[in-house]
Parts: sequence; structure tokens; C-alpha cells
Amino acid sequence: MELPVGEMRKSQEEFSNNHLRGRPGMLNFPCDVERLPNGNTLITDAGDELGLGSQVIEVDAIGNLVWFFNEGLAFAHSAKRLENGNTLISDTTNNRIIEVTPAKEICFTSEDWGEGSGTLSDGSHLDYPNDAHLVEGDRLMLTDRNNDRCLITDRRGNILWEYSEDLHHPHNCDLLPNGNVIIADSDNHRAMEVNPDKAIVWEYGGTTDQLNWPRDADKLENGNVLCADSKNSRLVEVNRDGKVVWSYQADHFAMYYDADKLPNGNVLASDQFHRQIVEIDPFGNVVWQFRNARMLFPILPRLKNGFFKDWTEAGEPAHWMVLRKLSEGKGNVIWETNGRGRKLPGLEYDGTGIIGLFQVVGLEPGKRYQFAAKIKTEDVEDNGAAFFSMGFMDSRSGYLADIADAPKSELYNGTNDWSREHFEFTAPEKATAMELRMLLKGKGKAWMQELMLFS
Repeated sequence: MELPVGEMRKSQEEFSNNHLRGRPGMLNFPCDVERLPNGNTLITDAGDELGLGSQVIEVDAIGNLVWFFNEGLAFAHSAKRLENGNTLISDTTNNRIIEVTPAKEICFTSEDWGEGSGTLSDGSHLDYPNDAHLVEGDRLMLTDRNNDRCLITDRRGNILWEYSEDLHHPHNCDLLPNGNVIIADSDNHRAMEVNPDKAIVWEYGGTTDQLNWPRDADKLENGNVLCADSKNSRLVEVNRDGKVVWSYQADHFAMYYDADKLPNGNVLASDQFHRQIVEIDPFGNVVWQFRNARMLFPILPRLKNGFFKDWTEAGEPAHWMVLRKLSEGKGNVIWETNGRGRKLPGLEYDGTGIIGLFQVVGLEPGKRYQFAAKIKTEDVEDNGAAFFSMGFMDSRSGYLADIADAPKSELYNGTNDWSREHFEFTAPEKATAMELRMLLKGKGKAWMQELMLFS
């Protein structure tokens, strides 16, 4: 059986709005950040774990909220303030680019392309656009991540230039004054510069010790390149010879998304996993910070409803929530009934991202724990997987490691009958809680039952 998307999202939205998000300006997952000429800071917030709460906010130097836009956004990634005072937004999960006036009216949307179909001149649609700039007058520079390309288009959706050679999930391409384009080629772990003829004229990285999933690369006036080295939790500036001339290493798993060199020589960056914006001087001191965040979900003293005896009126297993942040707007909660008439929850997914069911459980640092559960899959694609995972969290509700490095069960794809999983782990020194989750990556179905956590 399947829970309709509308009912599921309505239930989660009520939970998120009434209990968690509070007023506009709460930071959940900051992406793009920009210091405006008036000294204020423009921040794009992708939203919370439930896939809700995405917004663009402008705050002043002491953190007061002076403007925001959140109407209909879904995992927005970038916002650029234009000379006319409007704001250009990449509304990622909605697969559109919009321009919004200071009065919060949408005056342009890429949904109007192709006579209202959102189609570009080559017949394609944007798929996970994560960055948009206005360039060369009234043209758009777009990073179209899931189509593995960077584009320059006009306002009618005509493609004027495209680069898609050997890119893998790029982020934040920028048009340079000399006509070249610099790209954070994220899943190829490199920063690169290409000329209008699509020849690579410079690149750095290619190995994870140099750059690990970089999502921003800015060419500076001196010719160096500043990179947000996301999974290394590092900001790094390299020269044209590939030598590191400056770096800043976070003392936690920061997952920096964006990094801008300011006129005063400082670096402004978005720290996603501590849900904050920081300004760092050349000596590594944090000289300004905006953090308006709190723990989004209740920390349970123990695993609850692991045998799924309790269900909500909306048709969701009690104490469990749907992890939609990375689901690209797709996926459903499903269930089947066992021989005793009890519902067993699962997920059905048809996207390229990740969806999950999770709850947050308190931990004691250094303590040994055991986890046991059963998992079942159906038609999970070969390059996907269903599995259990433990995302350790610190006292600021930030993850201590990337999901790929978290303790996890065996990875299941294809079709498998109920399989028993059991493994032990020690809570890290800084861990105060963990996000216990069943994850489904890629297309397919997965169910779970008989979850137990004990020390």
C-alpha cells in the first residue's frame, strides 16, 4: 500500500511548521551566500530534512532579518541580487529559475519557456539547476547538475552556449571577464576553467586528497582559485601551478558549500552541517558569524516504535519521519502487512537521489551499541542501494561525518526477501545523538521491520 504524497507532505509540513521551523530566518541547510554592497548578507537556505522550509533571506551585520522570500521554494540553492534590486533564484527541486521583486512578486520564471512547458531550445528540461547568474546584459548562466552541463541561455530559453564534456554533477559555474567559464566539477573532484571553444585551459584536483566533492570554485583577481572543498571540510586557495597558498580547515564536518573572497581579504562561507555562515580572516579567525538554528527534531532517549505497532492518522509510523532533503521531490511511503496483520513501513523511489525513514536517538559518547533489524527490497537498481545507516550528531546537531563514512549495514540492490542485519558500533567522542535511518538510493522499493538498538 502507498501513502499519497499530498497527505504525507501535509502531515510533515504541519509538524515542521508548528513545532520546528519557527519564524523565517531559521537556518537549516545554507547553500549560496553573498555579501551585498550595503553590507548585508544574502543567504539561500535549502530547507530541512523533511524537504520543507527552503528560503532566501537577507540579514544585516548584526543578524537582523531585513528581507526574505520563501513562497513555493523547494531546496533552493542560489540567490543573486540583481542591479535592479530583484533576486534571481535557482529553485532546484522545482527545476526552475525565478526572478523575484523586492515586493516578493515573481516577474520571471523558466517555467514559461517552451510555451509554458519549461522546455529549452534543445527540447530538454532543467534537471536540478543549482546555480543561476545574470551575465552579459540579460543572459543567464546556469548550472544544470543532473544534466551534467553548464549553459548560457537567453530569457526565452534559447541555449547560446553549452559545456557538458566529461562533467559529473557540476556546481556553481561562473562566467569570467575573459569569456572563459570556471566550474566546480564536483563528482570528478576538480575545479576547471574552459574557454568559449570548450577547451580546458586550467584544472586542479582529480583526487580526493586535493579536492573532495568541491561545490564552488571562484577565480580571484590575482588569478588564484578559491574552492569550497566540501567533504574535506576545508576552504582552499590554489595558484595557477596548483600550489595551495591558503587554506582553512574546520574542526568539525562542515561540508562548506560556497566560499567568496571579500574586498577586505576575508572569506565568506556557508557551513552546511553546523547550519551557519562564517566570515574568516586570512589568519583563520572567525570574525563574523550568522547562526539561527536549533535542533529540528526531538531527541528520543531510546529507539521508539521499532516494531511499528503505532501509526499516525496520516498513515506514517509513529516517531518516524521521512528524510526528503536529498530526494529531489520524489518518493512515497509504502507498507505491506505481515502474517499477524501488522503494517511494515517502506519506501518507493524513482529518482537519482536518496530518500529515507529516520528518527533521532540520544547516545553516550564512547559507549558500545548493537543494532539489529530486518530489511527487504524489490527491484532496487544496480547502481542504487537500500541500507541502514547511523548519522552521528554533535551537540550543535551537526553530522560528524559524511553519510558514506557512517556505520551502515550491507548494501542491498535487486530483489531480496527479508534479511537480518546485526552490527555493533561505538559512539564517537563528540556524538550526543544519532540519526537512525533506513535509506533508499536510486529507483526501487525497500521495507523494514523488527528494529532494535541496545547497549
